[in-house]
Amino acid sequence: MNTAKSIDYQISHMKSGQLFSYQDIPEYTGHGDAVVKALSRKAKSAEVIRLKKGLYYKPEKGSFGAMSPKDSDIIKYFTKDNDKTVGYVTGLALYHRWGLTTQVPSEVTIATSKNKREKIDVFGLRISTVPARTKVTKNNIFILQFLDVLKSLDRIPDVSSEEIIQKLAEKISAYKTVEIHEMEKLAIDAYTPKTKALLGAFLETYLSYYSEPIHQALNPTSKYKVFISHAALKNQESWHISSK
Repeated sequence: MNTAKSIDYQISHMKSGQLFSYQDIPEYTGHGDAVVKALSRKAKSAEVIRLKKGLYYKPEKGSFGAMSPKDSDIIKYFTKDNDKTVGYVTGLALYHRWGLTTQVPSEVTIATSKNKREKIDVFGLRISTVPARTKVTKNNIFILQFLDVLKSLDRIPDVSSEEIIQKLAEKISAYKTVEIHEMEKLAIDAYTPKTKALLGAFLETYLSYYSEPIHQALNPTSKYKVFISHAALKNQESWHISSK
């Protein structure tokens, strides 16, 4: 099967609304020019829509012509690679999804294992990618999102630190023991000392679990300022947290 026919076959089996790049076409590695020309022809015939150089999507046909891809399809392109999870939604879009802020995000930030920064506007949905702190898998997304919220505890708009902590306490009640230990490990390996300290205090307050590994990872002479009540986080002094 030549390159053009192979691309015809692949596109015919794509779901409507699916985004794809040159790199998603297997033949691109050995026949880059042929792939570029074939997709260019398909874009001219409107079989695919070119979003920017090297990025296309297969349109869904509506009553009034080609329909724009759904936001979920756009986000999937940046968080999946051949059905393998490589990224997750973070930042203001995450805080809004989790009900932590009423502020509607103007863009969706995605942390990705691809370790590159990119900004793109796709039919009004602005996407910004940032390198993830560690390798992203389908099993650690919620753990990383939890830690991202904790990291930004005092920077999330229109909500108090106490309210955020209460929301996190509700979420962690559904986490399994193995997930708690994974969170502990990821915090130690990939997050800031302040995030480690907050997690240590949080686990002790809401799960009655004292994390010796986290405590050992903290500099005993450091202090981490967080404006939060002692009712929301207990034993702040032992975790080097200063709320004054």
